Amino acid sequence: MAENYESVDEAAAEIGVNRVTVWKWIRQHDLPTFRFLGDRRTFLRREDVRRLREPIPVERSKKLAA
Repeated sequence: MAENYESVDEAAAEIGVNRVTVWKWIRQHDLPTFRFLGDRRTFLRREDVRRLREPIPVERSKKLAA
């Protein structure tokens, strides 16, 4: 497959979550998915998967409430 893409299963393994979680993130964050002719799997761009792994800043007020 093209080196710029990885399957949902590969993305889940890389991030360390279940594939169902990746599908939830696809729906919640409107991530683009792709398919290649002759392959039934769904793919994500590696760039988008890397963004999912980046830390998310938390507001100070939310830190204090935790």
